[in-house]
Amino acid sequence: MSSEIPDWAKRRISPYVLSIPEYVPGKPIAEVERELGISGAIKLASNENPLGPSSRAMEAIIRNVGAAHIYPESSGPELRQSLAERYGVSPDCVVLGNGSDEIMQMLAHVFVGTDDEVIFPENSFSMYRIVTRLFGGRCVMVPLKNFGPDLKVMAAAITPRTRLLFVSNPHSPTGTIIDRSEFEDLLDATQNKGVLLILDEAYREYVEMSDCPSGIDYLEKTDHLIFLRTFSKIYGLAGLRIGYGVAKPWLIRLVNKVRPPFNVNLLAQASAIAALNDQDHVRKSREVNSRGKIFLYENLNAMGFDAIASEANFIAFRPTCDAGELYSELLKEGIIVRHLKSFGLPDYIRVTVGLDDQNTKFIEALKRVS
Repeated sequence: MSSEIPDWAKRRISPYVLSIPEYVPGKPIAEVERELGISGAIKLASNENPLGPSSRAMEAIIRNVGAAHIYPESSGPELRQSLAERYGVSPDCVVLGNGSDEIMQMLAHVFVGTDDEVIFPENSFSMYRIVTRLFGGRCVMVPLKNFGPDLKVMAAAITPRTRLLFVSNPHSPTGTIIDRSEFEDLLDATQNKGVLLILDEAYREYVEMSDCPSGIDYLEKTDHLIFLRTFSKIYGLAGLRIGYGVAKPWLIRLVNKVRPPFNVNLLAQASAIAALNDQDHVRKSREVNSRGKIFLYENLNAMGFDAIASEANFIAFRPTCDAGELYSELLKEGIIVRHLKSFGLPDYIRVTVGLDDQNTKFIEALKRVS
């Protein structure tokens, strides 16, 4: 059957939707094994926690699966209470999303209209661009500086049409973090400008640098900041799709106006509460990540590859050969990494830090094909 959009539909579909590029995910293991006729592939492309979910989270899923025929409480009050206690805020400051990217879309729904501007780094998570275009906004993309967001240039790009400004910390896909003083300058520069600053902290739990700024440190001091986090990364719940945002109550009330009913499922809510309370699993995940990064850096540097210093659970590097061809050759070896062409960095590969044996398997395959 034809996949072409018929002419009558093109005339009825929002031109903004037609202009949105499709999201390009990392290839799943089953697809690679099926296409290439191989087995034993490992996926190091999507920055998932190689340890998986905590045992407490899995037990919570089993306990609650018998109630899967019942709608969950729509706003997730128990999880919001747990998050509020974690951050020392009121539950009215917390909103849940089907992944933190759903909250990005809800924020754009609230603030962005035709030709309104949204500022974000040029080489970054594609959802910033997608949610902007979805509502007819204009993407103002600022080039990276030292592989991270250039906060000074982003501040200078603000106009009366600017509605949202996205900053990722650590930045995806490079893993760099922002400077505290520059972030505070950005907060000052956006104060009273009618601009909402969205701090995307999906990988914040992996950060080891002690002076890295965190959204919660500034929430009380400002009314134009929201920070987003996720249970998809260090908590190992990517398959359940759950994230959250923390901001002043006035903003959360607005977001809830466009939040779909029951947007976060029952099992996701239950497992997230359990995962949040299993900090031993978080600690072990950090240890595995830290050890794996050391191993990968040593080997990538020894091979002459230019690896970017990362505070996340992945490393982006520039090989000495063609990155696209290297990506394809690694696939044949059963190693799924991410070619960063879709991020606008065609000379770079990103590899998720895996378990020790996965990291070793990746390096051995890299030596064979590069």
